[in-house]
Order: sequence, then structure tokens, then C-alpha cells
Amino acid sequence: MKKYLRLLMKNNKLRYIIFKFSRLILSDTKLKYYMNYSFIGKFKCKVNKNSSFFLYNNNFDLESNIFWVGLNNLEWEQKERMVWMKLSRFADNILDIGSNTGVYSLISKVSNKKSNVIAFEPQPNIFNILTKNIQINKMNIKCINKALSNFNGTAQFYNYGDKTFEDNSTTAGSLNKEWRPENQHSIEVDVITLSNFIEENNIKNIDLIKMDVETNEYEVLVGYGKYLYVHQPIILLEIQNENIGKKIETLFDYNSYTFFHFLESEEMQKINHLGISSNGHNYLICPNSKLTSLDL
Repeated sequence: MKKYLRLLMKNNKLRYIIFKFSRLILSDTKLKYYMNYSFIGKFKCKVNKNSSFFLYNNNFDLESNIFWVGLNNLEWEQKERMVWMKLSRFADNILDIGSNTGVYSLISKVSNKKSNVIAFEPQPNIFNILTKNIQINKMNIKCINKALSNFNGTAQFYNYGDKTFEDNSTTAGSLNKEWRPENQHSIEVDVITLSNFIEENNIKNIDLIKMDVETNEYEVLVGYGKYLYVHQPIILLEIQNENIGKKIETLFDYNSYTFFHFLESEEMQKINHLGISSNGHNYLICPNSKLTSLDL
């Protein structure tokens, strides 16, 4: 019997049908047990009562987890996603830097259909799924297959895993060779500065940025140049350690900005310094001029 079940489960379409049925009948506790069971194909992802989008799963962990328990029940960056959704409603121009397969970009677009969303993802196999997600949702989101940093040209892009640039999805891709070096592989990618991209595309303003570039956040902000101060966007970003946090702090005037920290088990809190806590690595940098209107 087990032999026949294994044969059946090798059929991706049949596996998806079985998973979809199982999701309807299993309890919440058992659903979490099945979170790592994966498949290839698209499924509907509910954001709230009135909003949803499709995600294409290519045997990736994040999409499989969302399929089984739902986006709103997923512990991954739950508070960050709720704040991002709220901020997206008030933003005209949004950048998703290190977008992976585009979950944050899609949340922005369903939250604010009039918003102009641009997603940057340098890793080719993940970029292909990002563009597929945009296509199956018929959304007007611009996807850029480049890395952002403080220079223009090409560079080695590093990630771990034997098939990381083929069919496996990891969220640790970086221009930083020292970041997660175990079982590391690399490819060459195009690199641009954000200031160069802004000028080439005649972008007048940026309101909101999500940045997850695995220790390269400071370099991306340096590459933003003068426009960081002209645009004064709200920035949701990951900061892995205190050294990176200190460098990022030098780019912002303490009297003009407020820093927030997303804690794993508590509400978002105001802080004085970036990157000093091991209890969650996600932060929000907000111009004081926008605090009141956004009720942060």
C-alpha cells in the first residue's frame, strides 16, 4: 500500500489535489505538521476578507507553508506584514528590494491597486518565479533582475545549497561572500545603484521601501545617494548585527527620524539604536514628518 502511495505522490497534479483536500479536513495542529510537504503549481492566498492573490509554488518552503496554514496564520514576519500592508495603503511609489518571489510586492498591490511597485531580485531562478507570480495575478509590477548596491557593474552573488541556483529557494542570497559561507556557491549578477536606477527611469519620488538583502543594506542605502534625503521614504529593513546598524544610523539624522524594532513576541517598539538586539532582526525607519499621519 505504501509503495502505491509513494507512486501516486510522485504525480505532481495528483499530489496537489490530495494536499488541497487534506487542507480542508485537517485540524490546525495537524496542518502545521504538513507545512513542509510541497508541490508545484499555483494556489490562492487570502490576505483579508476582501483581498487575495495567487502564488506559484515551485517546491519552495515559504509558499508551501503559506499553502498549508494561510498567510495570516503564518508566524513568518507576521507583524511586519501587517505594518507593511498598512503603509502600502498610503504609498504611491513602493520598492521591494530583495523581493524573493514577491510576497511583499503582491501585498502592496492588493492593498493599494493604484500604487507603483518595483521589485528587485538578482537570483535568476527566484526571479523567474517572481515574474510568474506577477503574470498569474495580471498585476502591473515592474520586476528588475539586478542587485542594488553602492556601485554599478557586475559582481558575484552568493548563496548556499547544491542546487540553490537551479530549483531550491533559500532566503540568504547576498553580495557579501562572508555571509553564510557553508556550502556556498556563486554566480555573476548585474549590479546598479538606486540613484542610477532613479535617474535612468525618471522616478520623481519613493514613499516606501522594503529591503532584505542579507547584510548589504548599508551599501544599498549609500547607493541611494542624495535621493534618500530628497524622498525621505519609510524603510522596512533587516539588520543582522550591531555593526551594520551603526553604519546605517550614520545616514539618518536622529532629530528627523524615529527607529522601530519588530520584536518576535511583542509589539513594535521605538528604539534609539539599530541592530543591537538578537530578538528579531527587522526594523522600521520612519521620518518624523510621517509619524502622525500614519499613526505609528
